[in-house]
Amino acid sequence: MSSNHKKISIGPKRLTIDDIAKMTGVSPTAVSFVLNGKDGISTATREKVNEVIKATGFRPNASSRRLSFQKSFNIALIYPSSASPFSDLYYYEISRGLTERLSEADYNVVFTHLKSSGKSDVLPRILLQRDADGAILLQDMDASLLSEIDGLGIPFVMIDIHTPDRTHTHVSVDSEKSIYVAVKYLIAHGHTRIAFCGSDWLPSYYLQCLTGYQNALAEHHLPIQPAWIQKGANDRQGTEDCIDNILSCAEKPTAVCCVGDIHAIDAINAAKARGLSVPADLSFISIDDILLSRYIDPPLTTVGFDKPRMGQVAAELLLEKMNGAAVESVIVVSDQIIERKSVQTLLQVSS
Repeated sequence: MSSNHKKISIGPKRLTIDDIAKMTGVSPTAVSFVLNGKDGISTATREKVNEVIKATGFRPNASSRRLSFQKSFNIALIYPSSASPFSDLYYYEISRGLTERLSEADYNVVFTHLKSSGKSDVLPRILLQRDADGAILLQDMDASLLSEIDGLGIPFVMIDIHTPDRTHTHVSVDSEKSIYVAVKYLIAHGHTRIAFCGSDWLPSYYLQCLTGYQNALAEHHLPIQPAWIQKGANDRQGTEDCIDNILSCAEKPTAVCCVGDIHAIDAINAAKARGLSVPADLSFISIDDILLSRYIDPPLTTVGFDKPRMGQVAAELLLEKMNGAAVESVIVVSDQIIERKSVQTLLQVSS
């Protein structure tokens, strides 16, 4: 082979912690302490190391960092397939809040869903292989799976659960109170014939919402017509069927309270498709305040949840748990009425 061939440059060598240590005249341990914000070194040393890191644009090798700290720096966000953060705006906003907070703490959020095996779900590989330092679980999960995660020793926090759980840390809203507030708003605006459009896909959630509806009506001694209570709004067609059932009643309601904005949006469209004017003929209110609720015609009056805050709180609780702290579950405030244009006022509202 000819000796006259050109030498090809493959770029500069990737810097290591050892290289930074030599440049600054300190130990690799001191550099590691600076990179990870640990105490135990002088201010002068910290400033010297930071100056070199900034000048060189140094970033520690991820694999070396994992080995050094015996951590993956991964957080698994686990969801049932039906609750994907990418297809459900409610969970998207929650996920945005928690990913922002966990990114600030130098953690990667890995989105993964429960896998189905026969008649039951199994945990994703990232947990089974212990490639996550912690986990965030969306919605209720089977007790056997929670027990399995406990057995793996992986800290986790649940978000938006509806089954009572005093054992595991969770961040939720008070759905019963939210519906109660929504129905009270309708009553304050002169509505006394109020229907309920719900979904029994999550039975515990449905019962909580139904209880809030019933309590608000009972408090004002208003009648509860069984035919006005619909629970089949599991999808768009189901919601349309609920509206048809409500409209077929001999005594028709003046307003409908829905258990979620996505149901209310489908219900409003169904009512308009059947020739009704919203809210002149039929008013609608809901709970959630997802992004789409402000763009439907008319914009939807709803009870707002601070969903990014729910994600941030869950992230904070998880970080504390991973540091060995004892934490308590949190119920996020969820009683703020977001007034828009979907509720007709039938009488003068007192100030």
